[in-house]
Amino acid sequence: METGDRIATVLFYLSTPKKGGYTVFTDIKTVAKPTKNDALFWYNMLRSVDIDWRTRHAACPVLLGDKWAMNCFIHEKSEEFVRPCGLDPSIEERYVGDLGGPEPRKYPNISPYCNEGLYCK
Repeated sequence: METGDRIATVLFYLSTPKKGGYTVFTDIKTVAKPTKNDALFWYNMLRSVDIDWRTRHAACPVLLGDKWAMNCFIHEKSEEFVRPCGLDPSIEERYVGDLGGPEPRKYPNISPYCNEGLYCK
């Protein structure tokens, strides 16, 4: 069955590695530390239905311990009624719920990429 492109992704962390295993979003210079029972959510497509290349990401190697994660992909087919595009395709969300809601708070397990390397404080 053809499911189309991904609208969004949810990445669930099922374990916490002792060292390493970060998820890195290179275009937006952001890293997420894998912590058990946490989840990341992002839209893979813009409201204009173009691919949002800022969501490109990679998993860094686990240096100590184990990392277990699970992905949930939300595809474009059958989602047209759940997340309608709206009338103005130039309106883009910067984060989940960015259509008039408050700016989200910064969480300690997500930090901007820094010059010292991956393990930034």
